[in-house]
Amino acid sequence: MYQANRAVESVIRGGLRKFKYKNSKLKPVGTVEGNKGAIFGYRSKDLMIQGRGVVVTSEEALNENEDQFTHWTPNVFSYGTYTNNDRQFVKGHNENNLRQINTFVVDIDIAGEKYNHGEIVLAAYDRLGLLPTMILDTPKGYQVYFVLRDAAYVTKKSNFKVINVAKRISENIRKELSKDLPGIDAGCNHFGIARIPRNDNILFFEESYSYSFQEWLNWSMTHAEDNKVEVIPFPHQKNEIRQLDEKWVDLLMNSEKLIGSKGVLGRNNAIFTLSLAYYASKSPIETCEYNMIMLNDRLKNPLKESEIKRIIKSAYSSKYEASSKDYIREICHTWIDSSLTDVQLFSQPKGWYKFKKDRKERVRSHSKEWQQDILAYLSSQSYTYKPFVYSTKKEIREEIGVPERSFDAALRTLKETNQVFYRVTRGRGGGIMIASVKALMRTIILTKKEVREAYFEAIREAFLVPGTFIQKVFYQLLPAKKPYTEIELISLESG
Repeated sequence: MYQANRAVESVIRGGLRKFKYKNSKLKPVGTVEGNKGAIFGYRSKDLMIQGRGVVVTSEEALNENEDQFTHWTPNVFSYGTYTNNDRQFVKGHNENNLRQINTFVVDIDIAGEKYNHGEIVLAAYDRLGLLPTMILDTPKGYQVYFVLRDAAYVTKKSNFKVINVAKRISENIRKELSKDLPGIDAGCNHFGIARIPRNDNILFFEESYSYSFQEWLNWSMTHAEDNKVEVIPFPHQKNEIRQLDEKWVDLLMNSEKLIGSKGVLGRNNAIFTLSLAYYASKSPIETCEYNMIMLNDRLKNPLKESEIKRIIKSAYSSKYEASSKDYIREICHTWIDSSLTDVQLFSQPKGWYKFKKDRKERVRSHSKEWQQDILAYLSSQSYTYKPFVYSTKKEIREEIGVPERSFDAALRTLKETNQVFYRVTRGRGGGIMIASVKALMRTIILTKKEVREAYFEAIREAFLVPGTFIQKVFYQLLPAKKPYTEIELISLESG
């Protein structure tokens, strides 16, 4: 059984005092704690709807109410108070009073029979590339927590911009997950009231699955570009518009005011965004590096050169396509001029737009596209009770149409990034057994509980699954351990 108090503590991220200000049973004599925030707890949904709750300012008070609250505010507010003398009705849980953002919460309300909560893990892995920290069971569905590794603090100095940035990230998470998961409430308050972790409602909890605000920001800045449109110029236009030719690039390159601040798109994000423009425009990484270092030298508060190179390396890693206009606007409005219009920021080519051509109609050269081709092939060739492909490298390459060196390189990358497992056998009758992690996860999720453990053991033995975070996911999707019958997934010695 999960420990609810540990789950609660992992969400709070130090936003409350350790001990109660008054009547503490745990506070050591002489202990003085500084000012911290407040959250709100509710003992039932009906009381929550009425606004009758409890202002909580310490972890000690939270632990005393373990399994008594049904709802709470997982993000911390500057203060909380009561509206009546009986101290029953609470107020203060509004955006203007937010002190720190600890987590993104996705509410799933399912009409009819629930799907397995493992499908949520699968969708997050597939759509976000980032895993949920916790999944709670609710009467009509689930609530999914994506807890930040460190809280994002809301400050007047940043003009509360962290709230808008966090909202955009939260919106994008919900939008992406809704492509695979029905019932996601896209309109519910991003930083409002949610179900509290209890010993009777935690289905999935892995504290290590937490990511920094910057990681979420980088993901959010680039994810929308996967379905971006391409410009088809009119015949008289000779050159396609490159991102480097956009007006905002010059504006940022000549800015000297860029600084860094938590919750604000600052130096790191500006350099990352510019580097993506160089990458998308097929500019050599050396050119990008030279220009970013020159920009950094002009800043009043420059970054370390090693940090610049790390950012550029990330932009050129082929994991990203380009930054969205929303983030470009945010950076330029923050550090250049808040009145800048799209006409002043973006080029407006006289052309018409259409979505990307079908994959087979495009030139297939980029390593990321080869990886996508391999994953698509595996998806088409596997099903629940056979989540793998057993063949030869040559046959698979010819089926997909991938050159040998490109295939091997793409396969290595997919394995290193925990997207596929494979095992090669030599000699007569040898070949390659390969499966996408997504297919393996789906098998474990959808097979009957009685044989799920056996399938996991067969997968682990067949692929020599290492002790990665994927293995921890697998274990969390299994039922309580009980005796099982061995299953032979496939004989690697067979011809």
